Amino acid sequence: MLKGADDFVLEQEDSASRHGELASWDINDIKLPQHVSQTDWFQEWPDSYVKRIYSSEDKNAQRHHSSWAMRNTNNHNSRILKKSCLGVVVCGNNCSTLDGRKIYLRPAICDKARQKQQRKCCPNCNGPLRLLSCRGHGGYPVTNFWRHEGQFIFFQSKGAHDHPRPETKLEAEARRSIQKTKTAFSPSSPRLKRVQEIE
Repeated sequence: MLKGADDFVLEQEDSASRHGELASWDINDIKLPQHVSQTDWFQEWPDSYVKRIYSSEDKNAQRHHSSWAMRNTNNHNSRILKKSCLGVVVCGNNCSTLDGRKIYLRPAICDKARQKQQRKCCPNCNGPLRLLSCRGHGGYPVTNFWRHEGQFIFFQSKGAHDHPRPETKLEAEARRSIQKTKTAFSPSSPRLKRVQEIE
């Protein structure tokens, strides 16, 4: 049976209202959309004021993954996980590596560890490190919200990051691993001296 023009217009209006419903929700709404025909692809670097609806099967969404350095923030709604951006640690000398890259280290999550991190030297030039705090949400850090509802994980980001991207967790772990290896076998290392004595 052929569809009439009126049926087609009604179908388009219904589709538009469903799209509007999917775009107009807020993470704090009592009820979130449940008639989602297609979920979003996971975004590793969400920026600006974005909303995503992920499948509850998405492993990255389950882990509330973000490559931005985020930490859990006190939230008064137990159904919503709130995370705030910590910014990026940069070289105070604004140095560049041999291949022209800037130093953008991942800030430590814990306050004490972050303060200790800033007392360390730049891994490239031994200059001072300093924290560039995120102030992309009206002078406050960008905030990410996560909420599990049925077969969906709702994500909302508020604010636009006003600083460079830090290294990812994997890059930070690889850098620390290389530094530990270099330290273990530096000429002044007790470990290297023991190895030389044994030989």
